[in-house]
Amino acid sequence: MVTGGAPDERRYYGLDALRGAMMMLGIVLHAAEFYIAAPPPALPMPTDRNTSYVFDLVFHFIHSFRMPTFFVLAGFFASLLVEKRGIWGTYKNRAARILGPFVAGLVTVVPLAVLFFLDLILSLRFGTRDLLPDRTQLRILGDELRAAGIPADQPSPLHLWFLYYLLYFYLLIPVCAYLARRSAAIGQGVGRFLASPFAVVVLGLYAASTLWPYRGAQVHEGFIFFKPHLPSLLYYGSFFVFGYLFHHHRSVLQACVRHLRGSTALAAFLFPLSLYLSYLENSGVQPYFAVHLAAAVAHGLCTWALVYAFIGAALRFFDYDAPWILYISQSSYWVFLVHMPIVIFACWWLLQFDVAAEIKFLAAVGFTTILCFVSYHYLVQRTWVSVFLNGKRFDLDWPWRAQRPQPALVPGRSE
Repeated sequence: MVTGGAPDERRYYGLDALRGAMMMLGIVLHAAEFYIAAPPPALPMPTDRNTSYVFDLVFHFIHSFRMPTFFVLAGFFASLLVEKRGIWGTYKNRAARILGPFVAGLVTVVPLAVLFFLDLILSLRFGTRDLLPDRTQLRILGDELRAAGIPADQPSPLHLWFLYYLLYFYLLIPVCAYLARRSAAIGQGVGRFLASPFAVVVLGLYAASTLWPYRGAQVHEGFIFFKPHLPSLLYYGSFFVFGYLFHHHRSVLQACVRHLRGSTALAAFLFPLSLYLSYLENSGVQPYFAVHLAAAVAHGLCTWALVYAFIGAALRFFDYDAPWILYISQSSYWVFLVHMPIVIFACWWLLQFDVAAEIKFLAAVGFTTILCFVSYHYLVQRTWVSVFLNGKRFDLDWPWRAQRPQPALVPGRSE
């Protein structure tokens, strides 16, 4: 189906829930980072003394689909916003909802996260437990990082890099709108292709080509700094563009539901294969070209299979009005923005205990989740902060206590 005529007035409850879930998975992902047993070469993360390969799987699995899925949804909803407000109205809205919180986060959340991250690194390196880092230790650490080739001096927005990249991608909206018009002029062919099982293969092979610059064909480097990283802009920007086109060919949504089992089965096969191929490449197995090519193809196909699978699952199981969906969709932005310093603080504090990594992980995730949601519920949703982030105030009850909406009765029919 190619859009045209009447505007799209549908409320996408399932996609709202999926977008919120992708944001909140940041808590799980960033907590798991500190407990992985074998950090990939392109991601020299400091880790706790208590580690587990369980978190290698958790980290790599979430990382394989989370941001690609989010950028597809960002493109989809950007197209919806353009349809309702026009390009300049969209830019005004995005400046308020993305640029404003990004700048605010840079001067509030990011410095706090950097402080706790330095505390954690110095605790691991020198065994200290000081909240305010020692300058001598910082100088020694900086020299060691530079000697290891780690760009410690490059400024970074940390987890807010995704907002930073979104600002770049929104500049592509006129190009996306042109591509959407051209695809509409072609007729139903583009929509039929995107809704076919072959789309996952073609899009996956394209993604594989954009993964070529990365070690192990895994996107673990370059994108977290302010200096634009062209391979990352190309890789993630592609998902945004395709998401924009998805809104103009919405038959792809029904196709994601129809092909849910197939996409899930394909991803279940490709995910372990892609990890194994990345392991072979990072281990120096020859011939390099063949191994790297296979890893890129496996990762590209796996990522798009997961994107289609998660969209299909969201629309199949969660596309309805429910208190918890509304709560997730409205709270997730706040949760994402503030979770990073809380996660790092929790993992830093837990360094002193010699217990299983699984216990530490659950403690860090539980503490962060509770603090984020309690702060949203009592300090954010009814205040100017909610207006700043979401454009309006809310007065939401906890989802388990909220009254579920009642379905409308059909005239002439008794229940």
